[in-house]
Parts: sequence; structure tokens; C-alpha cells
Amino acid sequence: MNPTFLAGLILVALSLCNTATAEVNASPYTQTRIAEIHTMDYATKTAIMSGYRYAFNGVTGYDLPKIQLYGSNFGAYELLEPGMRVRVTYRLATDARIVIELQQVDDTTPLGVPEDQ
Repeated sequence: MNPTFLAGLILVALSLCNTATAEVNASPYTQTRIAEIHTMDYATKTAIMSGYRYAFNGVTGYDLPKIQLYGSNFGAYELLEPGMRVRVTYRLATDARIVIELQQVDDTTPLGVPEDQ
């Protein structure tokens, strides 16, 4: 195999690895809100909740947030649906709010900043 071709392949592979693990420029501080899910984009792992765009692919681009469904210790992004109310802990970033933890709450829970903060 041509050494120049091989070196080119290695450079392409390394650039892809760096892109996949690139960290999102996000605030180091977390915030918590009670929000209602309006839309889900399962292909991009994003959602619009109470008018804001939230990303579920983590701060480093591949780590997953902790998700819990109502009355359970378990959950998954794919089980979330429009209309659900959730308690979401996130970090602010340029393009979206990065979800750190999300827990479904009762549908009657008031939207906004939780009272226990």
C-alpha cells in the first residue's frame, strides 16, 4: 500500500475522532426548570420544551443524560413524548440547552422554576 495514501487515511481517521468527541462550549453551571415537551426530533436527539431547544447528546457529544419516567427510576429519550411535563437540569450552550438530567413529573406540576430551589 502506498505510504502517502496510508498517511492520508490516518489523518482523516484522526480528524473524525476529534470531531466525534469535541466538547460543547457550555456553561459550567446547571439550572433546573419544569417544562412541557412540545416537539421531539428523534433523529437529532433534540426537543423543544416550553419554547427552548434542548439537546440530549451531552456536553461532550456522546454522553447521555439521566432520564426517568414518572413513577420509575428508569427511562430513555425515545420514550419521551410531546405533552409530558418534565423537571430538566441543563447547562446553557450557544445552540441549545444541554440536558444533564430529566425526570418526568405529574401533568399538574406548575411550569417554571421549581419551588424547592
